[in-house]
Amino acid sequence: MTISDVKVTIRKGDQALDNARMSIEKANARLADASALAIAALHDSERHEARESRKALREAADEVELVLRHITAAKDHAAAYLATIG
Repeated sequence: MTISDVKVTIRKGDQALDNARMSIEKANARLADASALAIAALHDSERHEARESRKALREAADEVELVLRHITAAKDHAAAYLATIG
């Protein structure tokens, strides 16, 4: 594999990360909408199921943020590698 081939592969991966980010951000917007409705509906409930639901929604939002940070890091590392190999 030549350096040019490596660059092409990295750029394709970078584009795939951009596509993944857009998909995740769309899903996150839907999650935020659904979470707001669910939290409003469960607002006064202290039932175990309500607490667990609120916890699961918070954990889902945290996971989305983590994935987005990993995508950003991967893109940064790819850009740095591309800069290194010219």
